[in-house]
Amino acid sequence: MNGKNSASRNQGIRRSLDRRILRSTTLNILVLVIVCCVIMAFSLQSLANSILLDSLQPMARQSAKTVEANIHMLADRMMTIAGDSRMNPDAGDEAQGTQLNAASLQASRQEVLTEAAEIYEFYTIALYDLDGGLIQGINHTPESLDSSFFALLKETDNLTTCSSTIFQDTLGITMGMPVKENGETILYLVGVYKYDALDDVLDSINLGKEGMAYMVNREGIVTGHPDEALARAGTTLAQLNGGQKDALDRVTTGETGATEFSIDGEVMLVAFSPIRGTQWSLVIQIPKSDYNHFINGAMLVAILSTLAVLIISILLVLRLARSISRPVKSVTSRMVGLSDGDLHTEVALVHSGDELEIMTKTLDETVESVNRYISDIQQVLTQVAKGNLCVTSQVDYKGDFALIKSSLRTIIKSMNETIVGFSAAASRLTDMSEELSGQSVQLHQASLEQNQSTEELVHEVSRVKERLESVTKSSSQTRAKTEEITQCVQEANTRMDSLSGAMDNISANAQEITKIAKAIEDIAFQTSILAINASVEAARAGTAGKGFAVVANEVKELAAKSAQAAQSATDMVSGTRTIIQTGVELTAETADSLHAISSVSSEINTISDHLVAAVQGQESALVIMEERIETISAIADRNLQNASGTEQSSGLLAREAEALQAQVKKFILKEGRDA
Repeated sequence: MNGKNSASRNQGIRRSLDRRILRSTTLNILVLVIVCCVIMAFSLQSLANSILLDSLQPMARQSAKTVEANIHMLADRMMTIAGDSRMNPDAGDEAQGTQLNAASLQASRQEVLTEAAEIYEFYTIALYDLDGGLIQGINHTPESLDSSFFALLKETDNLTTCSSTIFQDTLGITMGMPVKENGETILYLVGVYKYDALDDVLDSINLGKEGMAYMVNREGIVTGHPDEALARAGTTLAQLNGGQKDALDRVTTGETGATEFSIDGEVMLVAFSPIRGTQWSLVIQIPKSDYNHFINGAMLVAILSTLAVLIISILLVLRLARSISRPVKSVTSRMVGLSDGDLHTEVALVHSGDELEIMTKTLDETVESVNRYISDIQQVLTQVAKGNLCVTSQVDYKGDFALIKSSLRTIIKSMNETIVGFSAAASRLTDMSEELSGQSVQLHQASLEQNQSTEELVHEVSRVKERLESVTKSSSQTRAKTEEITQCVQEANTRMDSLSGAMDNISANAQEITKIAKAIEDIAFQTSILAINASVEAARAGTAGKGFAVVANEVKELAAKSAQAAQSATDMVSGTRTIIQTGVELTAETADSLHAISSVSSEINTISDHLVAAVQGQESALVIMEERIETISAIADRNLQNASGTEQSSGLLAREAEALQAQVKKFILKEGRDA
């Protein structure tokens, strides 16, 4: 099955190689040919334009010279007519001193004009004075000259050609020539030649199928054209060239040159040259399409030649492709077999003396080297699979293949180090499993103790919670009693305030009593004096006054008693005032004490509130602590279970460590061998 796939793939590769070489080469050549054809087409077009413009420019110059020759011929005729002796008979008969009258002079000039009109094909010919007025002429001669033409004629004082060719609704060439006498201009000869002199020249210029030649003056007005209607209508150069300002400027300035421009989508080749001796320029205009068939023919020949060369090149490339593809097919077939795992089929060598021979030899050496390398790798890997990690490579690897040998050495060294590490790790794992087993037992015992401690802590927290509840109740009762004490103290303060007022009133009354006792003393003193006076008067009265003396004596005794009673009252009031003052002071001190008691009671009340709040906070904290302790208890239970599982796992780990040690001992290690 693999052989069939390889064969079909080889066949596809062979076909693909031939086709790719042929297709790529053909495509490259075809692209090159197309590019060359395009370049050649543009080059031919540009070259044709340059050649046509270069050839049209001398043609325009030569045609302008032809027109100049005709104009010069007409000018010579005008000079001949102006120099005719009959135009100035006085000059010819000056030696004889004869003079002709005006009639004879006019007749003589008329004769000259008539002969010139008959011989030289003038529309009209006439003589004008120095102011431009008509003197005499034939065939409907205008009465006066055109002002611009006359000014130019006077300025040049020589042969002058009018810039316009329109004369009385027809076409003609107007020329002027001064008639001189003794070197001085005496009149002007002006003649209008028939247009045929220019028309024949323009028609004689061979310009192809659609080409034409025409003349324009310095104002850009057409003065001569194969279509006389355009000249008579005063058509401008801008109308004929589609408004090409550059060409118009170059023509009207008397420049000689050539250019091209497009009129209604058609490319026109134009050459122009001034006609010397006139104010005209000759313009040659040829459609480029008149010469396209020559260009197209040349391009067709070039393309056919290129296609012939292309076919020959393709045949040569095909032959070269086959000479290259056959060895390449052989090499490709062997490479495909190599990719399918065929390391024994020999490579068909090619003796071509070039790179193909080197490629086949190199492939043969490569297959042989790969066979040798693979055999060595197989031997090394087989020994490694058997557990022998002391094996080494026996083949000399070349070039980049040396990396394989280095990699094998690195792999074996790494495996040795890994297995040694596994052995050490297994030993450490065994020790760790034993240590873990002991720690698991300790962890199990610690978990039991932690569980018991947690239960006792929960019980103790419950007892603290109960005590805090009793403290909360006592604090509430204390707060209530404190509030009662505060209320009683407030009532005592009120009564003490009333007592203090009463004591103040008693003190005021005592003062009044003192005043009354004083008044009584004064009365007793006055009464005593009265009693003495009464006794004196009774003694004076004698016996009659004995009764009055007894009364006076009684009054005196009564006054003494009254004074004594008043003094006793004063002494008593003074003592009472002292007692009352002491009572007032004691009352004030008692009021201050009651206020202090009230303040202390308020503080006790505040402290009781804080104590209640603190107890409530402690209760909340105890609730949270109780929940945390329950969580810790649950964790302790899980730790207890995990400790049991860890103890079992440590046993399994010990057994796995023993199994790993047994597997490691199967490998033959360099370290162990050296030891």
